[in-house]
Amino acid sequence: MSDTIEAGEVSTTDWYFTDSGQRRGPVTRADLLELLEAEKISGDTPVWHKGFADWQALRTTDLGAYLQDTPPPVAPTHVNNSMVWILAIAPIAYAILTGWRDSEIMEDPYADHSLAQLVALGVPLVLNAALCLLDERQLKRAGYADKWLTLFGILLAPVYLFLRAKRLRQFPSYGIVWVACFIISLLMSIPGGFFLR
Repeated sequence: MSDTIEAGEVSTTDWYFTDSGQRRGPVTRADLLELLEAEKISGDTPVWHKGFADWQALRTTDLGAYLQDTPPPVAPTHVNNSMVWILAIAPIAYAILTGWRDSEIMEDPYADHSLAQLVALGVPLVLNAALCLLDERQLKRAGYADKWLTLFGILLAPVYLFLRAKRLRQFPSYGIVWVACFIISLLMSIPGGFFLR
């Protein structure tokens, strides 16, 4: 990238950029362009230098001219949220699955219930991870790549939902629904609840 920049264009003006929520810098304009070429920052990376009133996306500054011919991310209103809504109501389905396991154990307490245990524990883990990873792949194709989404998609579905909403600048309604469904699922599992006779 530095070969394509003429010597007169390179400024020693101190630039700052954000990385994982932290301010980095000062760096030169040439340093920013190298980071851009190495894909360590993107057109959506907030940058600042003297004269800016606030942080701006790199693509909106004069450095935006050096972006490769990639379009900006898809507008958040056009991103499909169907998988995260399924994930948001999934705790209810998992409670039903747990209730089935508990009723199997109550009907014959001395039988081997290892398959029921495996299903009740394994299905939620696998399904949560699969839904999060499929949604995260969709977000990458829409231009919202984020390494933290992948990590939390595998480990913690509710954190994924709230981080996703923040990344897309959406109200975290699906995260709130997940919390409500989780509370309902806990209430369903208490003695005298939905499944216990």
